[in-house]
Amino acid sequence: MIRALEVVWINDHLIKPPGPKMVVCVEPYLGFYFRINTHDNWQPCVFMPREPHHPFLRHDSHIECTILDLDDHLIGEAIKRNGILGRLHRSLCEPLLLTLGQAQGSRQDLRAIRQVLENHR
Repeated sequence: MIRALEVVWINDHLIKPPGPKMVVCVEPYLGFYFRINTHDNWQPCVFMPREPHHPFLRHDSHIECTILDLDDHLIGEAIKRNGILGRLHRSLCEPLLLTLGQAQGSRQDLRAIRQVLENHR
């Protein structure tokens, strides 16, 4: 099972055009993830620098704070195909917590994500 803050590549059929997309697990038991994007076009987002903690990134990126509910099969296949790419550094938990106030989602879902981030900062 994937752990909180781990990053994987998935085949994302919800983006246009569909294709590979990096995601970070923000609540492993409920299957909640945030996309990692090159640009900050999708708000709210948090800047994710490549250096010094995320060498698996090709360049500085942005974490899109829109909840993706992904099933275990999709994640399991992604891990079989490419493994765990890396882990989000705990220094980004605080900016993510601050940004959650702007994120869309039920209070219950946001509370669950908040709890995970608070436990990892």
